[in-house]
Amino acid sequence: MQDNIINNKLNLFIKNYEKTKEIKGAWQMGMMQYSCVLSSTIKNKNINPIKVEESIDIIKTNIGIFSNFRGNSLFYLANLLSNKTNRENEFKSILNIYNKLKENKFTNDSYLPFLAIIIHENQEKMDINTSIEKTKYVYEYMKNHHPWITSSDDYCRAALIAINSKDIDNDLEYIERSYNELNSKGFYKSNNLQSLSHIMALDKNKSEEKLDKVIRIKELLEKQKCKIDGYGYPLIGVLSLIDCDENQLVKQIRDVSDKLSEVKGFGNWSLGKTNRNMISASIVASAYAEYLNEESNIDSISSNILLEIIIAIEIATMVAIIAASSTASASN
Repeated sequence: MQDNIINNKLNLFIKNYEKTKEIKGAWQMGMMQYSCVLSSTIKNKNINPIKVEESIDIIKTNIGIFSNFRGNSLFYLANLLSNKTNRENEFKSILNIYNKLKENKFTNDSYLPFLAIIIHENQEKMDINTSIEKTKYVYEYMKNHHPWITSSDDYCRAALIAINSKDIDNDLEYIERSYNELNSKGFYKSNNLQSLSHIMALDKNKSEEKLDKVIRIKELLEKQKCKIDGYGYPLIGVLSLIDCDENQLVKQIRDVSDKLSEVKGFGNWSLGKTNRNMISASIVASAYAEYLNEESNIDSISSNILLEIIIAIEIATMVAIIAASSTASASN
């Protein structure tokens, strides 16, 4: 059953990728093109180029020429808005949150629009002001414990924790334990390890076993020549939260990566193997989460965790792609 869902998602991903090429100015997307495609695919949405273009016009009409919304977030947000009924009101709500974040001393850079988007999209879970307050609390905790490696690229994960946590202080303590435990198991102290430890807060059991599972999956991916490292570490954390056969999971990721490598735009020269592996892991993980969430015998608590995992997949991949894009720009 998982294989059918995986194949359907892979086919939709490729279809959506081709659709993005029809969007005016698509060449400006760079690596964010893959994030847009993945975002729609995870939600089983078809990309509509005309509606995306209309949404771009709405965004540009409501912002200044130097706005951060003209950066990495432009196409991502336009794609998100394309599925909304009242796109202008939705964007104005996001813009209002963005301005509130600036008032609350969040750094005004290319990551801030994404934070505003996450808070907007989770209003049913938590009201805007509470989300901002708790996100700031989580971020400041991170900054106090890791001042040299915590920056605005941690905003999105801070929001994920703030919005979904039932006990923030306990979860933050577990994040620190995860960071130190994973460091003792071979991960170097770094921003990448910190990002991974943030995802582990979603482990409802807060168990040593899940940390061991992270190590096993990382090693299995390497053995299958489907390595995910660096800025993709949070995705390994997401994979560890899925209750499944690890060997089968990794094999399915490798199979998706192999199939994608044959599609124009996803080869080693155009996209790069590491980025392709990361996207493949996201496709497979979202397929598993969807399959498990549809199981009739699953309890409501597990269902909520799986929905959080789907959100975590999107956030982890989005931030990783921004990082990859920044690295590519710096090397040119």
